[in-house]
Amino acid sequence: MLTLSNLFCGILAVKSGFEGEFFLAAGLVVLGAIFDFFDGFAARLLKVSNEIGKQLDSLSDMVTFGVAPGVIMFTLLNIIFKQYDAQVLLAEYIPYIAFVIPLASAVRLAKFNVDENQSDKFIGVPTPANSLFFIAIPLIYMEYIKNSLPPLYLGSILILLILIFSWLLNANIELLALKFKTFGWKNNEIRYTFIGMTIITIILTIFLKIVYISIPIIILLYIIISIINNSNKKQIE
Repeated sequence: MLTLSNLFCGILAVKSGFEGEFFLAAGLVVLGAIFDFFDGFAARLLKVSNEIGKQLDSLSDMVTFGVAPGVIMFTLLNIIFKQYDAQVLLAEYIPYIAFVIPLASAVRLAKFNVDENQSDKFIGVPTPANSLFFIAIPLIYMEYIKNSLPPLYLGSILILLILIFSWLLNANIELLALKFKTFGWKNNEIRYTFIGMTIITIILTIFLKIVYISIPIIILLYIIISIINNSNKKQIE
């Protein structure tokens, strides 16, 4: 039921994304992420893990964290580029670049399902993190930069971000898994460091009244801290 709740949120997020209801779509993706966290937790707690649950979880994630952010970015790019139909070659087709996100997410999820080396780490950016990054972009656009940055420049930046993060989904980069085997400081230093920096970022952005910007900052911090942590491990070895 928890897994299907994640899927239901994803379906509604897709609908809201096509309709340009970015705040509602973002909230539904976040709610789906909460269900996604607790379905695995509940399965382990109740000892009811099985292959069907694993596949259903992956299919649900594909909708919520793959299709939904792709649709949201497609709609946003449509809004940005529709005013350039006469000036920019093939402007009406440029927004379809956003669907690289679900394509890359599908590959990411398929690789995760068959890779036994991702129990205590991730290889490539996890689809929920990637989704959270992109659902924040329209909120930032609507609240802070809608009339302060030339739309054509903004559209170009968004296309670049789509391509970079779609690559990061399947890049051979080890990223931190926030799974605690124990709750002590030892062996969890990097996790607690990330959590601390996340809290500080949220507090600062709330104080500065730019809270939506905290989401992409936190995702970028997650990637940077993971890369630094991996570099330190290699030096020690």
